[in-house]
Amino acid sequence: VPAPPALCKSVRHRRSWYTSTMVYVTALSIILVLGIFCFLYPTRKVGDLVNIAATLNHASRRNYLVRTLSYLTREMVLNDGFSRRTKPQTTAAIQFMVEELKKSDEAVRVGGSLGISVGADDHNEEHNAVMYGSGCSWRGPNTTTCDIDGMPGLGGKGLYTITSTFVDSVRTVLTLYGTAEDDRPKTWVGEPGDGDSYNYVSPPQERLNLMLSDRNLAFIQDSFDGDLVQGLTQVVGLLQGETRNILSTALNENQTLFSVHVVVVIVFFYFLLFRRTVQLACTEVLRARDFCIKMPIYILEADDMEIFLDYFRTDEDRENNEKDEQDMILAGGGAGTSVDLKSTM
Repeated sequence: VPAPPALCKSVRHRRSWYTSTMVYVTALSIILVLGIFCFLYPTRKVGDLVNIAATLNHASRRNYLVRTLSYLTREMVLNDGFSRRTKPQTTAAIQFMVEELKKSDEAVRVGGSLGISVGADDHNEEHNAVMYGSGCSWRGPNTTTCDIDGMPGLGGKGLYTITSTFVDSVRTVLTLYGTAEDDRPKTWVGEPGDGDSYNYVSPPQERLNLMLSDRNLAFIQDSFDGDLVQGLTQVVGLLQGETRNILSTALNENQTLFSVHVVVVIVFFYFLLFRRTVQLACTEVLRARDFCIKMPIYILEADDMEIFLDYFRTDEDRENNEKDEQDMILAGGGAGTSVDLKSTM
């Protein structure tokens, strides 16, 4: 028997707010949106991580290229066989390396190439202070002078000026002491030349003296572990610190959002809604049982008794009763059946 509309309306008005369908829909929507937000929000750091990884890679590569150029320049000028390359091969290698240093340096500073979208100039003030500011912080806090031997006025003008001077010096040395451009091989990777020149190698004294007298050569050799490499190493350390900050920020944000998500699910949904709803349902079941036990069912007529009992039957109980009735009819025992109130409640 369907319940009267007035009764349904009264029950809806009296029920607790946390049993409302709209409350559950709203809560589940908040949990879904928050879960998606917790997943998508940290991804904004992916671009920064990709960019800083490429920046750090080429910033470290500058150190390698500077030291390689210092070594190859010495081998080109001395041409004593220690490098196991011919002079044209060494000249071609220097030409390639100096262009790679220029590309890596520009990509690290300005960006827009070699996988670096945003250069360090746009997001790292400490990097800019080292590259373009005055002083020589890579020498330590107690440094009293920034002078560079053989290069008066170069020290203290920033790492960018020193890097540019190094590139210009390598190009000058390449022009003065390298082989003609037409004699340089297209590739500088190959087997060393044959002959007796590698059986016994000794540096010629006049070329050793040239290494000391030419200020460009002296500056290039001093750069192997001098101000240029020390400054570039400091920049690498600054970029590594920036990388750690990005990772730390992303991790903290992820942990915070995950904690908020867990609190919302456990406190707001489980304890405030779900658990209270289940407890209310259990309480109502006990109250309904107590109400039924106290009802004077014995004064009801048979039809009213059947209606009352049918309210507490499940679909399975009804199917079993119908089956029993059909079996009794077939057996000739009549269509009536009695139902124990205790078994149906």
